[in-house]
Amino acid sequence: MILLSVIIFVIFTGSCIVARITLAVPNENITVIAQIALSLFGKSFMFYLIQVSTAIILLMACNTAFTGFPMLMYVIGKDGFVPRQFTLRGKRLSFSIGIMVLSAIAILLVCGFKADVHNLLPLYSVGVFLSFTLAQGGMILHWNRTKDKGWRIRASINALGALATLLTTVIVGYEKFLEGAWIVLILIPILVSIMVSIKKHYDQVADKLRITKEDINKINLGKQFKHICIIPIASLNKATLEALQYARSVSPDVIALNVSTDKEAMEKLQTKWSELGTDILLVTKYSPYRQVIAPLIEYTKVIANASTEDEKVTVILPQFMIESKFGNILHNHTGFFIRESLLKNKNIIVSTFPYHLDIE
Repeated sequence: MILLSVIIFVIFTGSCIVARITLAVPNENITVIAQIALSLFGKSFMFYLIQVSTAIILLMACNTAFTGFPMLMYVIGKDGFVPRQFTLRGKRLSFSIGIMVLSAIAILLVCGFKADVHNLLPLYSVGVFLSFTLAQGGMILHWNRTKDKGWRIRASINALGALATLLTTVIVGYEKFLEGAWIVLILIPILVSIMVSIKKHYDQVADKLRITKEDINKINLGKQFKHICIIPIASLNKATLEALQYARSVSPDVIALNVSTDKEAMEKLQTKWSELGTDILLVTKYSPYRQVIAPLIEYTKVIANASTEDEKVTVILPQFMIESKFGNILHNHTGFFIRESLLKNKNIIVSTFPYHLDIE
């Protein structure tokens, strides 16, 4: 760490001295490093070598964000301050969600500030020095808690560093407030409040799901329920037939429910059902207002609300599965909306019956 600090100090000091000698100043068309290299070497091999080396260093610096940010979100996610999805690893064993979120943020910043480095610098400056301040403050708390040998001196050094970076943050934030620093100064408190809300939500969920001795004594894992199965059907096909077969194996009380906006299609279904020769009850509802999902859900809720504690109402949704991703985009949207709506009712259990189609 000391060696790294010395190297940075020497490079920075040397660059400042050479820049003063060569009269290199910030310019929109050419960087200070390029001006120094051009003054010292002209447009020779060394000039282009320095440009390429600078580009590689910047690319590596950019890559550190895609390494550090997903890991940071993983740590925060484990503590419950961001969605748990940030703790999941992708197929390449990287934190894919964090990488995608950072990419989206980077794209928005580049487009919003028109890829102008001078416009982005205030955001970077405030964010970096604020991070330094928080890190130094964290170290002060660390030394105060552990109280290792020489902790007072170490805490004093960190306190001095925290004060210096805090003053820098305030100065940069004040001077560059209208140039973009306001985004960071306003956004950070909003993000902190959101993270606190997420943590509160996770704590409430964990508290509600926690098992107590009273719960263990109260539950009866051998209790038997009477099952009522409801199968929404649009037509009579192979998928609905196998779903009906499965439902009958679960319970003798099975209801096939059809809500249609077409009387002719409804009558056709009733005719086919009579040919089926089954004692399963078919309930058909005509919807004159071109609504299917709402009446179907309402009818299901009526049955669920009328059930007793010893009865469980299970809605079995037939869903045919296609290997092609393009095919799945074209199907199963109605089932998704029905499922999401029914899951909001605590008296209804929703089950999906997959019927696999061999289509290339």
